[in-house]
Amino acid sequence: TMSQRASLQVLASTSKRVSIVRHGQAMHNPRAEVAKANGCSMEEFIAIMREDDCLDAPLTDLGKEQAKTVKLPTTKSTFDLVVSSPLSRALQTADAICPPPSAAVSSCKRVCCEHFREVNGDLLNAKRRSRSELEKLFSSWDFSDLSTEEDSLWTPDEMEEFPAVAERGYLGLDWLMKRPEESILLVAHGGILRYLMTIHPHISLQDERKSADKKPVEARFDNCEVRHYRLSWSGSSSDNEEEKQRRKIFMIEVDP
Repeated sequence: TMSQRASLQVLASTSKRVSIVRHGQAMHNPRAEVAKANGCSMEEFIAIMREDDCLDAPLTDLGKEQAKTVKLPTTKSTFDLVVSSPLSRALQTADAICPPPSAAVSSCKRVCCEHFREVNGDLLNAKRRSRSELEKLFSSWDFSDLSTEEDSLWTPDEMEEFPAVAERGYLGLDWLMKRPEESILLVAHGGILRYLMTIHPHISLQDERKSADKKPVEARFDNCEVRHYRLSWSGSSSDNEEEKQRRKIFMIEVDP
């Protein structure tokens, strides 16, 4: 029908400009990241992080400096929305890149989204602080997405399965796509970004960058690395409501 065709055209034209940043170096990162760069196994990587583990690992001094020096192109430096994981290292990074406004200055919305937290469970660095503590520490943020005061999602004895991590990331992007804002800064984590981008069946990575010296689109994010995307999603002609809700999301990496 004409209304269905119009609806599909709206879906097809829906896109967002999203700059994605991985948080700066945090307390559990220094030795583990060196080992990862030297080709260690996933088991060794996690073992080293466990040795350096701490609750909701904050940024190191180096991580704070990395966050302050993140370069965003002038055309992308004004965002309609800043989104962060509820873990402190991501919130600290977002605040360093886009400092909170003074009371007299209006600014874009700053929303914490649980979907974008790191691989959950087992390690204390993946456990978030209570909602009331986060509200005191990061008063410019909206934490209404956190459905419980304490972290009910973190489990002490079991790490989240990687497909479940990727699914959370997909739900996060789906949430972004349905919001009205068009220019977005997202600060998240290396693990969730990796699994979202490499193993989720409804995520399609594409490359429209013109630069010759570029990393593969599926490469792991470094601390405080920024990548720029145009997000769009496919329309669905299906009458199945569940299929309509599971549209493929295209992450098109673009030059700054």
